Amino acid sequence: MAEFGRYGQMHRNTFLAAPILLLPSLQFRGRPDLFFAGQLTGVEGYMGNIATGLLAGINAAHLLHGAETIVFPETTMIGRWAIYITHAAMRDFQPMKANFGILPPSLRPKRMDKRERAVLFTERAQNAMDIFLSKTRIL
Repeated sequence: MAEFGRYGQMHRNTFLAAPILLLPSLQFRGRPDLFFAGQLTGVEGYMGNIATGLLAGINAAHLLHGAETIVFPETTMIGRWAIYITHAAMRDFQPMKANFGILPPSLRPKRMDKRERAVLFTERAQNAMDIFLSKTRIL
């Protein structure tokens, strides 16, 4: 007979001390030609894994072609993840899924429902990406 003290799930993530080891470009601080992506960097979920893979891949291509590495705008989820995993306090650092709570606050009315807030953050991110992509050459 089993006795359950608490229902839940057991899950262990292995991840780097990204705030110490990685740059926002996802390059290893001690070796700029080495990039990391995915759950190992401190992101969680399919979107985080895909986003960091995209950023690391773009930056690896840039490095190979002698171009500057990029970091997406911090008002986008991909840009904010790169900032979070490389600037969090190490004592509090834990993997993070995509959520609007990690994005910089916006100037918005005090009362706004969840859907309106999502639209506001999404439009802000799209505008930032439009500007970023108009000024940035991505290989």
